[in-house]
Amino acid sequence: MSVLRQHRATEPPPRPAWLRAHALGLVALALGVTGFAITALTTKPLWTTPDARLTMPFLIATAAAAAGSFIRRERAVALPLCGIGLAAAAAVLGWFLVTLIVVGVTTIVILILSHAM
Repeated sequence: MSVLRQHRATEPPPRPAWLRAHALGLVALALGVTGFAITALTTKPLWTTPDARLTMPFLIATAAAAAGSFIRRERAVALPLCGIGLAAAAAVLGWFLVTLIVVGVTTIVILILSHAM
């Protein structure tokens, strides 16, 4: 009998158990990343609106996996939410990139002006 035995609540969970417990969240994240990557690599020019026949199946599959994750009450809700965000951003990739550039340039100008005054 060990006196210095670690309490069960402080032991790290085994990795396969965590993966099994968050399987649908990981699937949703993987689908979102895959959909975003495929859309970004195949859309020419990059700032145009991508073809819905390419993006919508990824968005629908990601939403279904995320819904399953929420129904199973998986605790890592960031996984399916990030997957949905990436799949939705892929559906409007051109607008997303233009908005990102405008917000980035505006932020830089605000930082420069705030330090200059």
